Amino acid sequence: MMSNPETGPRVFHCLDNDALEIKSTPYGSVGKVYGDGRIEAVWVRKQAEQIDPGWFSQAEVDLLLVLHGRLMVEFAQPGQPNRVLEPGDLLILPPGTRCRAYHWPRESAEPTIFFAVYPAGSPANPGEHLSS
Repeated sequence: MMSNPETGPRVFHCLDNDALEIKSTPYGSVGKVYGDGRIEAVWVRKQAEQIDPGWFSQAEVDLLLVLHGRLMVEFAQPGQPNRVLEPGDLLILPPGTRCRAYHWPRESAEPTIFFAVYPAGSPANPGEHLSS
């Protein structure tokens, strides 16, 4: 479903990979569904992806909402426990939080799909890092 967002409301079927543009990498796929120069919104799909060896961190807050499957989030900060997020869980990452996220459990045939919203132009936004 593709239409000009300027012409009215738009519905995206994130669980069906509906997006304005999709980027696929060894770390997952990212579908951009919104961007207005201030914020961006993407869905991220992970399934049998490689685990990114790097850590994600940005200067602005980041919101992640799990839509389907389970997502493991590892934190680089000592004492910060790893978290397994399930559908309906919303993770608010404070600025400067170093983490990485991947499909969980690793052997599951079910994909993990989550939705992320972050400031546009962030140095390393989740749509780029979590799947790039």
